[in-house]
Amino acid sequence: MRLWKWVLPGLAAGLAAAWLGYPRLAWVALTQPIRFSHSVHARQDVACTACHANAPGGAFNGFPSIEVCAGCHPDPTGGRSEDEKEADKLVSEYVKKHKDVPWLSMVREPDHVYFPHAPHLSGKPAGCASCHPDMAREDYPELKRNRISGYLSRTMPMARCRACHQSSRAADDCVVCHR
Repeated sequence: MRLWKWVLPGLAAGLAAAWLGYPRLAWVALTQPIRFSHSVHARQDVACTACHANAPGGAFNGFPSIEVCAGCHPDPTGGRSEDEKEADKLVSEYVKKHKDVPWLSMVREPDHVYFPHAPHLSGKPAGCASCHPDMAREDYPELKRNRISGYLSRTMPMARCRACHQSSRAADDCVVCHR
């Protein structure tokens, strides 16, 4: 009986440590090359499509080319705030060198999932935020990748896709999305 006095609390403490420690071990935080705020750009009425134009085939909407960034950020600001320093970093390290920023994707589906943006955007009043997190409200969103699966923390769950297909009476056979 004395053994149980030590085993049960030890087992409970071990399970609690695993429960709390697993997320720290399984997920790695990733950092964007430039600290970028979508909300700052949204408050200036910059539409999502001004920077994220459809890629050929519509499979991934893509990142803006450095020419798009240079359209609004041709010269350093010389400012002292963290945001102004990051804008200056964008100009000095990428715009002036005509080098695209190696952005990390916030929301990217696994390679076996085919997702064309074009049919999903036609006739949808909600726009990007109907599927993606509402980036217009996000300053510096945290990006994490699972060390085991490789999935990103913001990968769209299949159940959400299926629910939308079913409610809109769109085809939901496996081969529609999975290649």
